[in-house]
Amino acid sequence: MKQLVVLMAVLFTLSISAQSRKVGVRLGLGLPDLKSLDDNIFSSGFKSVSGFDGGVFLDYGLTENFSIKTELAIARRGGERKGVQPIPGSLLDPALSLITMGRTVYAEFDNRAEFTYIEIPVLAKYEWHLGDRWGVYVNGGFYVDFITNPTQKTSGSSQLFYDSEQTQPVQVPANPQDPPQDWILVDLPPQDFNTDSDINKEVANMDFGAMLGVGASYAFDSKNEIIADIRGSYGFIPLQNDTETYGNVHMGSLTFSLGYAYTFDFKSAKNPE
Repeated sequence: MKQLVVLMAVLFTLSISAQSRKVGVRLGLGLPDLKSLDDNIFSSGFKSVSGFDGGVFLDYGLTENFSIKTELAIARRGGERKGVQPIPGSLLDPALSLITMGRTVYAEFDNRAEFTYIEIPVLAKYEWHLGDRWGVYVNGGFYVDFITNPTQKTSGSSQLFYDSEQTQPVQVPANPQDPPQDWILVDLPPQDFNTDSDINKEVANMDFGAMLGVGASYAFDSKNEIIADIRGSYGFIPLQNDTETYGNVHMGSLTFSLGYAYTFDFKSAKNPE
């Protein structure tokens, strides 16, 4: 809360001293990337799940070329993994965990993790004006993310194995009433993986990271312009709370978007005659 108050005070000060004030909206597509820094078997191998990435922004012009840009955005991110993959013993049903003695097992199913982020970037922006209407810019800074409604969706049916090559099936005794030395072992029947799980307790509730991007703008007149923006981001806080099991997994993203901005008290050299 203290950090939010400081941020609001800084933005208020900027708005007073601003040469120009732009307000706009940005709509785009994000290509997230779940990065496992230590090639953990439970977290590596996920492919990006693209999703909506957009919001509203304020652009405070401090000089003709330099400004501070803040934004309130919503981003959908996630990752998907299909095929044979490991399952920690701690996630198995207690009855199955008793059979496997808590060992990691493998199964073939679809696994999809989805996250909704409320994102607040604060970026320093420098723009070059190319004539009266065109401009190009670079911007960079930091952002904070608040994660809401994290879910994990799995689907499929599969036997359980002790190895990724699926040569050692998990087995159970067909006649457990007999003495152990007389047991006949049979393969455990395929297990159902069709479920949606709330993983709010398993993942961090916020992230903090760096953002860098480039873009271009076209001014129709002194008040209205359209913007094309490309930006990349990388979070510093591990996504999983249990880093001992899942390793250091960080969320990154590459975003493409189009936007519109309306300018108040516009003083830039980009003004059309």
